[in-house]
Amino acid sequence: MKKCLYVALGALCLSGCYTLDSAPVLDTSREHVLVQNYGWSLFNCIPIFCGNAAKDPSCPFVMFRDDVTMEKIQERFDEYAAGRSVECPVFHIDDTKFISIYSIPIPIPYIVCYKEVSLSATLGSAKDEKEAGK
Repeated sequence: MKKCLYVALGALCLSGCYTLDSAPVLDTSREHVLVQNYGWSLFNCIPIFCGNAAKDPSCPFVMFRDDVTMEKIQERFDEYAAGRSVECPVFHIDDTKFISIYSIPIPIPYIVCYKEVSLSATLGSAKDEKEAGK
């Protein structure tokens, strides 16, 4: 019974995570936003776990659904940035084919794969948009 509990806790810890973080840019009315999601798959095509990028997630992760796509991240970013200007967007996709333990790759390619997508940008405020339009 304890082994099953440890396996379940380990799976939850490694499952995946979707985050949308924001922070104000100092001395301005702009905001820096980072949207990120990661997950695990078998043979790089069968999703196992990933962060739940749904609009109103009831659980922080999902099983057997691929939410680690740039389209999902872009959709969540667009909803958050509605009505504001987007400056300096940076996209990043990390698609690792090897299992890595403590940054040491283990040569078992394409069995368990890790994928991470992120989008980072600076948003202008709605107030700045009105002033620029005048």
